[in-house]
Amino acid sequence: MVLGLRIGKCYNPDKMASLSGGRIRLRLYAEGRLPVTYREGLQAALYSALPSPLGERLHDEGLLGGRRPLKLFVFSRLLGLTYLKEEKAFLAQGELILYFASALDEVVGALGQGVWRRGGLEVHGLFLRLLEMGLEPLPAGERLVVEALAPITAYRTEGGKTLYFNPLNREFPHLLEANLNRKAEALGLPRGSLEVVPLGFHPRQKRLERYKGTWVEGWMGRYRLAGPPHLLRLALLSGLGAKNSQGFGFVREVEGA
Repeated sequence: MVLGLRIGKCYNPDKMASLSGGRIRLRLYAEGRLPVTYREGLQAALYSALPSPLGERLHDEGLLGGRRPLKLFVFSRLLGLTYLKEEKAFLAQGELILYFASALDEVVGALGQGVWRRGGLEVHGLFLRLLEMGLEPLPAGERLVVEALAPITAYRTEGGKTLYFNPLNREFPHLLEANLNRKAEALGLPRGSLEVVPLGFHPRQKRLERYKGTWVEGWMGRYRLAGPPHLLRLALLSGLGAKNSQGFGFVREVEGA
């Protein structure tokens, strides 16, 4: 079967780098299996799609943030996979959706161009063929309902131990706010207050996922955010919580909410 490629009306691979950050929606096609830890391979594929030396610099050093450099990009899970419990693997049987966002125009532009030129992404030996790619408009305002399309992780390290917090713990919104303000300061934007309210919280929204041999706790679900428009936009472009460049904390607005 021959699959065509269609580029969204808002996407121009030659002009994309001039945009001020953004979010890309990629529609992909694949048939095959991926390990439950495919996030590592997906992250590697995204880095590989970036040109040199940007990809190497972003991977090794980050781009902003001084002594604690920031990478300021985030990506979702692959949407459309089927989990095979007995095999402990994911099955791809057709179309998949991937979101990638960055607050840095050079990163989102270069990533879009790289995936376009390669015709897709190769993850753990499985080629995800690009069918369509487009930039999505972002909402504006001081209130927003978002859904986590990758687990949101909030933690502190004390005495060599990592303490994770769930959305009902008061540390959870404080850590998300502090993380966003650090990103804002690195971009030369003002700090602000962020209100985070979980909607329909349930323990089954908890996720324990392994990244390079380490277990990471995160939370799915929907959340009501309130704060300065630039902080809410930053949440959409760089993620909520920690480990965003590892594929944690991607959120997308809930349409009509």
